[in-house]
Amino acid sequence: MKNFTYRSLDERENIEEILRRRKRKINRQQIISVVIFMFILGSLALYIAHHVYYTELDGYVHVDTNKVRTPFDIYLDSVYVKTGDLVTPGDTLYSYYMLNLLVDNVNPDEEPPMVAVSRNYKLQYETARQQIEVLKVRIAELKKQIQTEDHNIALGLSSNSHKLDLERDLKEAEARLKALQAELETLRQTRDETRVVFQRQRAAHDGSLLPQIYDDARSASMRRAISYRLASDSSLITDVKAPFRMVFFKEEEIMSKQHLNLEENNLQIVAYVPIDKMSRINNNTKAEIVVNRDVSFQAHVNVLGTRTEMIPENLRSYFEKKNTAVIALLDIDKDQTLPLWSLASGMPVSVRIKNYRFFDKEEEDTVKTKPDYLWFTTGKGVMTEEKDGRLVPISDTLRNTLNDRTLEEPQQKSSEPTPHASKTGKKQN
Repeated sequence: MKNFTYRSLDERENIEEILRRRKRKINRQQIISVVIFMFILGSLALYIAHHVYYTELDGYVHVDTNKVRTPFDIYLDSVYVKTGDLVTPGDTLYSYYMLNLLVDNVNPDEEPPMVAVSRNYKLQYETARQQIEVLKVRIAELKKQIQTEDHNIALGLSSNSHKLDLERDLKEAEARLKALQAELETLRQTRDETRVVFQRQRAAHDGSLLPQIYDDARSASMRRAISYRLASDSSLITDVKAPFRMVFFKEEEIMSKQHLNLEENNLQIVAYVPIDKMSRINNNTKAEIVVNRDVSFQAHVNVLGTRTEMIPENLRSYFEKKNTAVIALLDIDKDQTLPLWSLASGMPVSVRIKNYRFFDKEEEDTVKTKPDYLWFTTGKGVMTEEKDGRLVPISDTLRNTLNDRTLEEPQQKSSEPTPHASKTGKKQN
């Protein structure tokens, strides 16, 4: 027998409201779950479709940088440019002196003039001091002789004439002594002043007494020997590594500059192609080069498989054992406007190639007439494909092309009427 429970009308209404709210909540949760699931499923589908439709390769931009080096030993006088300057042909980059010219004009074995002057003053001072000592002894000796002569005159042993000669010699010696003492004082002062100047110069040259061959390089006489290095093309100065007034030896780098026409500096895109993806790329394959979300441009494969390199460590996959890739070089298509920073040397890029291409008639014919690869046959060398599909050595193809050109030139010359033939034709008419 079932239990009977009595519920009032209010209780029944409350239970129905609770059930409705619970149902709405479940419906809302189901909708949110479906939306999240569809978003994940759509993202996964887009990811799979993207990787199925595209093959993405890692790569970088390659541009040669011009390094300005000195072809011989120089003394750099001044640098007239700085990093970031735009130079045109004829602009002055730096001025310099030929180091050999400075060496030829100065004798490295010659001592500094101040050393010789200081030594001469010291020698004169010592000579004067020694002469004073000799004169003092001479004066003392003359005074003794005069006293002896006075004693002899008193005893009548000598005349007064010899005494007068001695007194005259004494006066001359005393006058000479005063002159040498005054000269000694002057030499002492000059010697002390020279010593102070000499010590200052020694401190300025870090204690070195060796002459510097470029100390007088900026003198008026040497300014006539200055030379200038001029820019030969329009370029952008990217780095200046030369402090001026320094010696630079042959082949040392002074500065680096970037040619404004990047194509003349071998502008290329270098792509790493894993070996298992070689089937998706061939010669003349078109690719999209992606720098970032806002910058991308078109390019095509120019050289494929000239060398192999190790993939950089930051680009390697942890699930891939083979880290060697084939190098492909891509040329950028013409008539594209790009920011200069996106073509900086070493700029990392992504090379995106379509796995499924729908060609028009002209492009399809071009792809058919050009081989996908350069083939190599052992014993014959590198091969090329002819119109009938046969592979022939590329050396034979080049030889036939040269022969055809040689045959066409005489025919063109023979087809031109000569002045003699035209005159003959007029007479026959």
